[in-house]
Amino acid sequence: MWDGTGYYISGIFQQRSILVKKFHAYAKGDGAASYAVNDIVYTVQMNRHKNVLKILGCCLDLEIPAIIYEIGINYGLLYDLLCGRNFGNNIGRSLSWSNRLKIATDVANAVAYLHTAFPTPIIHRDLGTKNIVIDNNGVAKLVDFSLCVALPPGESQVEVDIVVGTKGHLDPDYMTTGIITEKGDVYMFGIILLELLTGRYSFFNVDDEYPSLWNFAEHHVEKNELSKILDPIILEEIGEIEHQLQAFSRLALRCILDRGADRPYIIDVAKELVRIQRSAHPTQRSSR
Repeated sequence: MWDGTGYYISGIFQQRSILVKKFHAYAKGDGAASYAVNDIVYTVQMNRHKNVLKILGCCLDLEIPAIIYEIGINYGLLYDLLCGRNFGNNIGRSLSWSNRLKIATDVANAVAYLHTAFPTPIIHRDLGTKNIVIDNNGVAKLVDFSLCVALPPGESQVEVDIVVGTKGHLDPDYMTTGIITEKGDVYMFGIILLELLTGRYSFFNVDDEYPSLWNFAEHHVEKNELSKILDPIILEEIGEIEHQLQAFSRLALRCILDRGADRPYIIDVAKELVRIQRSAHPTQRSSR
């Protein structure tokens, strides 16, 4: 499997299941070594978080640097699970609504930790379904911190010379100005929410009327036509969870508003996802 700065190979080492990331020799900017060091530094800082893939070791002496992570026997990349490919295991055979809501909450918690647990916020810059691993217990784990940037002390933004990240997920403000803020990660997370909701990748295109996934989703959500955008797997469950789907879709669209200032902070997004999870049985709650 691939990401923006390298590719992954799974295997067994000393009876432990591992995932090895090898960095592209042609990586942009300062090259593969700088991306590898960045990834190691921030992954180690995040190692204590349950929703981050744990690093076992690294090798920077190779011509192409490598990082080794520990994984379960059965795992899947969220991108492949949503697209129906699951590395031969069965954990992605359904990805029910409750699975997806849990995945969204897990990832939001990891990003909120990245933004709030350190002296200054750390911006991921490359959130996407290709950077989320689902383990054999259905727990989402964020991987690849190679493009992370820490905001300067006392500052809410930083400007970079080169705009990098995954096409289709990048914050429009960041793409046009090169300015990084916390709200850029929120935008990318909003795209992930739409992908979980629809089962479609961000490059999805219906026709000229809907040139992007968010155009397609926004149009139908605003017209109360949620069923037209849902992944067929979720559509089978819609009866009892429609209130959750409505709240989830509205939250996703708030995350991808054009102006970063209008988007919520990720900590508020995480809290809203917990609230949506707890609203699983609104009729039972109201009858107390």
